[in-house]
Amino acid sequence: MKPSTKLIALLMSAVMLISAVMLTSCDTSPASDGEDTTTANNNVTTSADTTAAAVEDDTPSDLVMVAGGTNYVRVVRSDDVEIGAVSANCASDIHKAIKAATSVLPQIGTDWIKPGQEYDREAVEILVGVTEYSESVDTYAELAYGNYVVKVVGNKLVIAAYSGDALEAACRKVTALINSNAADGELVIPADTYYSGVGDAMLNALPTYENGTFNCTYECGGNATLVLINDTTPEEYSAYLTKLDGDGWEQYTTNTVSDNQFATYNNDKYTINLGYYDYEDSVRIIIEPRALPVGLKEDNVYEKVTTSQITMLGLEYTHATTGERASNGQSMIIRLEDGRFIIMDGGFNDNGGSKSGDLLIAALKEQSKDYLKSGEKITIAAWIITHAHGDHCGMIIEQYSKFKGMIVEKFLVNFMSDSERNRAINSSTYGKNWNDTEGSMWTKVITAAKALKADVHYVHVGQIFYEANVRMDILYTIESFAPKICNALNTTSLTIKMTFDTGDTFLMTGDNTGNGMEIAAKTFDDYMQCDMLQVAHHGGTPWGNESGLITAYKTVAPETLLWPRGSSSFANAKAKNYNMVLFSKDEGGQNNNFKECLVAGLEGEQVILPIPYTAGSATEIRLK
Repeated sequence: MKPSTKLIALLMSAVMLISAVMLTSCDTSPASDGEDTTTANNNVTTSADTTAAAVEDDTPSDLVMVAGGTNYVRVVRSDDVEIGAVSANCASDIHKAIKAATSVLPQIGTDWIKPGQEYDREAVEILVGVTEYSESVDTYAELAYGNYVVKVVGNKLVIAAYSGDALEAACRKVTALINSNAADGELVIPADTYYSGVGDAMLNALPTYENGTFNCTYECGGNATLVLINDTTPEEYSAYLTKLDGDGWEQYTTNTVSDNQFATYNNDKYTINLGYYDYEDSVRIIIEPRALPVGLKEDNVYEKVTTSQITMLGLEYTHATTGERASNGQSMIIRLEDGRFIIMDGGFNDNGGSKSGDLLIAALKEQSKDYLKSGEKITIAAWIITHAHGDHCGMIIEQYSKFKGMIVEKFLVNFMSDSERNRAINSSTYGKNWNDTEGSMWTKVITAAKALKADVHYVHVGQIFYEANVRMDILYTIESFAPKICNALNTTSLTIKMTFDTGDTFLMTGDNTGNGMEIAAKTFDDYMQCDMLQVAHHGGTPWGNESGLITAYKTVAPETLLWPRGSSSFANAKAKNYNMVLFSKDEGGQNNNFKECLVAGLEGEQVILPIPYTAGSATEIRLK
């Protein structure tokens, strides 16, 4: 490898100046912030001859980044990351730090290279996070997930870390390094610079996936972190499970659905939920603090005391102040054969006249009166909150005290992390779809759950919950959308398939968007098919991805549509192209299985579907 002519010329012209710096320098290592385990020995010994020799034999040499008031360094990040990602922010911060320390503006760019060309190994560059350059690739290959490292490789200062916290810790080291080694118009980074440390203790407990291509880490809700691996295979996924077994992790469950494979592992501190996603040849590994068990199929023993049914509550009402119809809100119930209930959302809390809480309680009492014995309490086996919008969780966060006379065993949720929500709010592309408080109600949901003494499960794709005669498959959470910026809070909606022991299937979608529904359909394909579908977002907008929602609806192809909306707005919503696909060809749709559409209706109205269900056998009643 030949040295850069430009660099040699620079070094020869600057050698006297650099020598002067050498004579006056002492220990210039940055002050420790307690994170690193190994610090640098910053002795400056740069000359044109030693640099050229170092380039020839790949021995690291001091990196002259700024000399004589001229810049010779470029800050590089991955071309694949979006503005606002941690690595992009860190690259920007380092760029600014060099400018502030030297009064010289460095270059900044990405690792994109024209097809057929190679990057310049001789160029002095700071590589921030994952890049396509071999210096980064080789460094990451030796790095544990929770650690960070900063070191000189050839003519590159490599900053490597898997998690955002660890990368930020590493970049703080580099900023301090720049400040301690810079003078007016000069910046030389010593060849033996080396820092390492633990930036994320939980991630550090996760064994590395030795195959595929590392994409990123992603901060999930519930204090969990996702590691995304691309370009991998089922065999490599199986090899990783074997590695977990050998590293002392205990397998709890495994599951295979539509060529996708899922598993859960535990140790004494953490839980790993992971899955191989066939449609994109990826593995998603989610590590979190030790989670509550979902419950195994063999543990699902119960006594039948009643029949099963699905109930959709009408929530449309006339607003007391505005006089307008309020049509949104979702509240649904599944009665289990053992007499317990599954609740989906519960509706909204509104001072304009909504009675969502009272209506839900009245329905639970009515449906359990024939089998509850004296002194027995209504039991809610699972309360599902699809997402943190007020028309779905508003009632329970404001009226949870009304349910304290009942037993609530658990809440099933998956709220996005605050950091990802803030990234969406600040996005130049999607910020207009958000406001500063949207989605922040998740904390009040957790407060309500704790007040009701219920367990809180952050659910993950591939998990199965068994409740009496119902199997619940988690088919979509916001973790399947990662690492893309969330385009709208509705994209965080859970999608869960309920399968009754009669074979009847019901798909709950919450307010999921075209983006989320498309990913679920790509992941599970025919397994998304169901007899009964809760129409997504009350039949409202799919948030910019109509084709994705249409693709999903064609895959689902249900006989019965459950439309959680009042009749006053139903006709307009039905006419949308993305909804019409659910109807029969006779009605202008594309669903050969379609038989009926059931609309939720007004407050107090209920649509009840007995299980086993035959289209046309639903009853519509009105509570007094």
